[in-house]
Amino acid sequence: MIGFLTDWSIKSHYVGVAKAVMKRINPSVDIIDITHEIEPFNVRMASHILLRASKDFPEGSIFVAVVDYGVGTSRKAICMRTKNEQYYVGPDNGIFTHVALEYGVKQVRELNNKKYHYASSYTFHGRDIFAPVAAHLSKGVPFEELGDVLPNFIVLPTKQAQIVNESIVGEVAYFDSFGNIQTNVPVELVERLHWQMDDTIVINDKFEASYVRTFGDVAKGQLLIHPDSSGFLEIAINQGSAAERIDLKQAQKITLRRKKS
Repeated sequence: MIGFLTDWSIKSHYVGVAKAVMKRINPSVDIIDITHEIEPFNVRMASHILLRASKDFPEGSIFVAVVDYGVGTSRKAICMRTKNEQYYVGPDNGIFTHVALEYGVKQVRELNNKKYHYASSYTFHGRDIFAPVAAHLSKGVPFEELGDVLPNFIVLPTKQAQIVNESIVGEVAYFDSFGNIQTNVPVELVERLHWQMDDTIVINDKFEASYVRTFGDVAKGQLLIHPDSSGFLEIAINQGSAAERIDLKQAQKITLRRKKS
């Protein structure tokens, strides 16, 4: 199974062409489109979404992740094998930061064995390197044949969420299309602080939100925080945009604390 994620959008022909190359090499492979609507060039957003999506894929899955503003430059093409036996194919620009942190890395290989490439354009490595390598892997080509071992890989600057003096300090992961603020705060930290449903949570000492199960647990237009389906905290507004209400930027620090009665 191949999971496919890009910032190409579905308006272009790029997604279809890359999938055609994968099917040409392995006609029987299943290709799951995670999304092709990553904000253009937003590697950090792609890294977080890739982690969230990967949790529902089985062991042995292969991921093609292409947000590649450095295509054709000295940046390397890589495949990362994680300790949970998944494979991540894409550019070495930090896009695999969060799966590496979550699962651990067994080994990284530079994709310099041209035997497993499709063509040699300077600007479409998604078709010419990443898609064919993933397809060959899905046919059983050994990981070790893809190229040379790469001792280091690019990691985005990021701070893991943590508890500090009864507050949770994390960061903004990305903003989704509804204006919900996705955070890097795992629900496990909330459980350690024993937050209860309907508690009032103070965001950055400025905004108050209800800690609830779902959007409809508060009135329309009300700010809320809830555990999302991937196991992280999400800041939202029922039928509105939290991103518009709260002026935050991607990767900005956020502090969450329970308001005392």
